[in-house]
Amino acid sequence: MDSGVKSTNLDAYSWVTLTFFLLAIVFVIRPVKIPLGKRQTSTTKRWYLYLNLATAPPLAVLILLLCQATDITTIKIGLIGSLGIQPYSILILFYSLAYICVSLDMTGIFQFLAFWVAKRAGSRGHLAFTLFFILTSVMSGLTSNDVVILTGTAFLAYFTRVSGILPIAFMMSEFISANIASMALFIGNPTNVVVSTAYNISFIQYSAWMLLPTIGGLMMAYLMLRIVFRHQRYLPKEVPAPDEEIDPTSFLIDRFGAYFGIALLVICLLTLIGTSFVSGVEVWMVTLPFGGIALLRDLWYDVRHRIPTPATRSSFSSDRMVSLSTVNRDTVLTTSELDHELSIIRSKKTDGDGTNNQQEEKSIEYDNDDDDSMMKKQEYISSRWKDKIRIMQLWWLHQQSRSVTITVWRRLPWTILPFSLGMFVLVEILSQVGWTGTFAGLLVGLTKHYMVAVVGMMIVTVILCQLLNNLPATILLTRIIEQEQFTNQMEQSPIVKNAILFGLIAGSNLGACLTLVGSLAGIMFEHILRTKGILNLGYFQFAKWNVMLLPSIVITVVCILILELYVIFIIIQ
Repeated sequence: MDSGVKSTNLDAYSWVTLTFFLLAIVFVIRPVKIPLGKRQTSTTKRWYLYLNLATAPPLAVLILLLCQATDITTIKIGLIGSLGIQPYSILILFYSLAYICVSLDMTGIFQFLAFWVAKRAGSRGHLAFTLFFILTSVMSGLTSNDVVILTGTAFLAYFTRVSGILPIAFMMSEFISANIASMALFIGNPTNVVVSTAYNISFIQYSAWMLLPTIGGLMMAYLMLRIVFRHQRYLPKEVPAPDEEIDPTSFLIDRFGAYFGIALLVICLLTLIGTSFVSGVEVWMVTLPFGGIALLRDLWYDVRHRIPTPATRSSFSSDRMVSLSTVNRDTVLTTSELDHELSIIRSKKTDGDGTNNQQEEKSIEYDNDDDDSMMKKQEYISSRWKDKIRIMQLWWLHQQSRSVTITVWRRLPWTILPFSLGMFVLVEILSQVGWTGTFAGLLVGLTKHYMVAVVGMMIVTVILCQLLNNLPATILLTRIIEQEQFTNQMEQSPIVKNAILFGLIAGSNLGACLTLVGSLAGIMFEHILRTKGILNLGYFQFAKWNVMLLPSIVITVVCILILELYVIFIIIQ
């Protein structure tokens, strides 16, 4: 295998390149905006330079090009791909599946599942916790961790809020399970795709290796979550049950679309499994047509349902308490908007003395010792469920008069596109100026033994994810193990090769769990919690919880991987 690196000697350009690479990562993790010029008058619009996920990596590439630390040829190689890593194939795969999943979300299926689970659990807090853990794990396993974070976070926030419990245990459960379950399938995380495409790991081969570690990791995660959050304040045995009148199916605004989307996703996964045995068929060639089918179906839906039918318009016309025009189209189930709507509802619900529900909530909160107060509290919580459900239903009704295709298109994570392309190019530049060869010399000791390879690569990847974010870390490590020092050792020992590759894959998924900056999902998770007023979860507080949770999960996954390698390469062969 051609390493693609001409020299490992470091010079001034090498250090400049590394500096801008690290600066780009800093601005990805902590975005800033820089004012440009001075505002002449109070009415003059001020311009800003935004350094964030979408702009920092491409800007770093541009600066390196201007200062002649790189050239157009290197940038072209970074965009087109080399050594088995093809950025275009990874992004086509990612956005094809993302479109299918977001389109499926627009049918209301995920909200239906969430409310169905809440009703199944009833007043049993531990059962609700368990069912939501299973739901987020299955959703992440079949789609991706990003889909779970985008669709599940806000609902869990509302479930815990109307139930009167702290959201931290449910939020940590969602985040941990989503990142671990994303190991199960090739398509669960872009980091899986980077490594698998670089080394031609097929869909079925990937799942055969990673399914057991994923199941083991999830089981250990659930056990540790129950231990760490065992206190009643985090995970009460009983919670107020959702009102019996709430019908989860009311969120299936497009029942046929939900069935169609699920069938499309399942057929896509089955096709990926089937084509794993066909030479020359890459995964993006399979997912792209399915993404196109989902797009065509949404266009067809828009043509037929752009204007709601009279029956649809009148479905919630009685007792409509909130103007549809006040509901934000892109903020389904978010705290700030819905709480604003609830304030409108409560302001209209006054008793004879003009006392509103907010005052009633105070009286219940501070006077809950007798049975009468407890009964009032239960009645109030039931009314909160109804109010919030009403607003969510109105949002979905409002969506029917909008273009589903445009809405899905806007909700796709487009910022990942310039970020990913920029990082691919930056890693290519690092390779050209000698850094990947240097790093390979430092890490080649991991190839001495397969146990050392699994443990060492897992630890290195988890740590590097906290410094660089998991996608850049995986791209960089993949290029490092493609260097001659590594490839010579890996080609001589297949067990070591597999240990390195699957240790890297597992580490890139588990490394996303440790801190909020370990992955794009973590950055997105923190942004949702903070901007929507759900939970003020600080960096160190989040890391403290995960330091208690993650070690046992990593040990479990490592042990299963080592056992698999031992059975396949030593016992069987």
